[in-house]
Amino acid sequence: MIPDRNLRKIKRCLALSQSANAHEAGIALRQAQRLMAKYGLSEIDVAASTIERIVVPAAAGRTPPRWLGQLVVLVNASFGTLAVYEPHPALSGWQGYYAFLGESGQVRIAAYAFEVLQRQLVSDRKAFLAGMSKRAKRVTKTRRADAFACAWVSGAAEHIRPVEMGKEAIAAIDHFKTRFYTTLESLSTIDRGQRRDDRRAMMRGFEAGRNARFHDGVEADRREGLTHG
Repeated sequence: MIPDRNLRKIKRCLALSQSANAHEAGIALRQAQRLMAKYGLSEIDVAASTIERIVVPAAAGRTPPRWLGQLVVLVNASFGTLAVYEPHPALSGWQGYYAFLGESGQVRIAAYAFEVLQRQLVSDRKAFLAGMSKRAKRVTKTRRADAFACAWVSGAAEHIRPVEMGKEAIAAIDHFKTRFYTTLESLSTIDRGQRRDDRRAMMRGFEAGRNARFHDGVEADRREGLTHG
């Protein structure tokens, strides 16, 4: 594995290769190319070295529900990250995790935002479920609670300003993912469907999700995250 100091040197050379001074840029690019050839690296390898992976427990087992998958999509859109679902055997069955991949600053905030939002969403869904008529069938309660949760995510999405990801960032994350995960299976979420009589549950979920608010100052970064106001 390439020492960090040499990797930092390659990054500095690549940065200097963008200099307006053509002579300085040429020297820096040739130096970067020599170092990359020495260590068997490409520019995408160097770019992928800035990508981090942070794992967060999910409120799900072997297969996540659709509403949780939608929440992950929302977080990824907000912070320019990618997430991989990782179910692991546990004493009680299966425990799911989401591994967030992205540039170090963004991925930390994305993982934090997901933890906060997941906790709020699960709490609101449980409260909605507890308030339903005891005469309702279990399958009906679960379906309506899922409809509530999906609408909750849609309500929270009103506050999202999607991050525009450049081709380089997308390629770096994808390269990291390919090298870290030698095999990946396609993921299907649990979708219990929706009916017309679930509309009231969806309206309540949407309004609950709209209570989500952005805030600053998570860890040392100044990127906005989501929390209840």
